[in-house]
Amino acid sequence: MKTASAANDAAIEIALVNNMPDQAVEATKSQFERLLLRGAQGLPCRLRCYTLASAPRSETARRALMRSHEDVEALYARGADLLVVTGAEPRADDLTQEPYWEDFARLVDWARTNTLGSLWSCLAAHAAVLKLDGLARRREMQKISGVFSCETAAKDWATRGAGGPILVPHSRYNGLLWEELELHGYRIASFSPRAGVDIFWRREPSFFLFTQGHPEYDADTLAREFRRDALRFYSGQSDVFPAPPAGYFSPAAEAELAQLLASRVDADGFAEKFNAILARHPPSRSWAKDAERLYRNFLRTALSEKIRSVRSA
Repeated sequence: MKTASAANDAAIEIALVNNMPDQAVEATKSQFERLLLRGAQGLPCRLRCYTLASAPRSETARRALMRSHEDVEALYARGADLLVVTGAEPRADDLTQEPYWEDFARLVDWARTNTLGSLWSCLAAHAAVLKLDGLARRREMQKISGVFSCETAAKDWATRGAGGPILVPHSRYNGLLWEELELHGYRIASFSPRAGVDIFWRREPSFFLFTQGHPEYDADTLAREFRRDALRFYSGQSDVFPAPPAGYFSPAAEAELAQLLASRVDADGFAEKFNAILARHPPSRSWAKDAERLYRNFLRTALSEKIRSVRSA
């Protein structure tokens, strides 16, 4: 991503560290790149993509990835104003047992004093808080999946301009508690009674912004995840059939989906019929404006700090 005025000395250098698994890494890159571009709205920005060498990948995927992503060591050598860190598909209940934990912990430490700010998405938010304060995420009774209306804190920079509740997709089995976050000095910017804490932040001394949700999602991402989880149930990889994402499908799609779930079909029959429902009733990206506002606030805060640092140099 490069805006028209990226040559300006005040251009914001953005680093995206992409930790998603092989099959999702390019789609995730596109999602974040699109949202950063739309959030920038002409602000001078440059984006470079990186990955952690210790993130599990096939050799084929690793070679392909290097055409669009650099190793995180290049980030440490080059530097960046802003850091955006994606989530990942967890392999261990204890995040410190993930194969990339040491590299991730180093990234958190580096970001505290080598960036103007950073944004940590979903599992990355959980891992960063664990590294900073030892706060462990907690397993929910069932997966939090859907588009949720979140109340916003008054006069908080992260939700500035919202003027009321915001819509945010969530897709996770774990969460962080409001009380524990506040006890450790985090500011809660938005919260849903159903999904829990949504956006929160703290100075480290650079500002760290955390999202338990996924404002970057495409319109059909929750649908694809629901289908994936359902097929995992059919194949025996999961013991529980997933609940459909809340507040996401249109009433017509929900009615047809309820009929499908009440019928007895095999995996192929489910996939075929579910795909047909999506074709007739494609989901909309109802959270788009709220997502772009969040990233616009994130980028404008960084630009203000960069201009201030340039002037004081």
